Amino acid sequence: MKSKAFALVFGAACLAAHGAFAFEGRYVGGDRNYRQELTIKKRADGRFDVTAVVGTEGCSGLVEARGGAGGDALKAEAAFDGGTCVLTLRRAKSGVSLQTENCEFFHGAACDFDGDYRRR
Repeated sequence: MKSKAFALVFGAACLAAHGAFAFEGRYVGGDRNYRQELTIKKRADGRFDVTAVVGTEGCSGLVEARGGAGGDALKAEAAFDGGTCVLTLRRAKSGVSLQTENCEFFHGAACDFDGDYRRR
């Protein structure tokens, strides 16, 4: 009986770890005139480095954030004078969906990082 319980716990831990790794990769969003790129890298300490880039005529942005994954979400933060930008990524059918909070410091007024990104 103990071996079945161990196998169940071990299997759940492996699935959770695999789920976190599922965020890793390069993603693109937007279209030809509104470029969005996202890079997610797993760190040795188990956390993630997230880089988001946006660019369109007259507007651009870049943010580098760090955070952790739990369940189907990855939350990363980037500090700046006066606050913290929060990136929340959730798995989507073809990639990830990104929602930001308080990140205006990192991009112009006519563009942002929010949106759906597909795996590159």
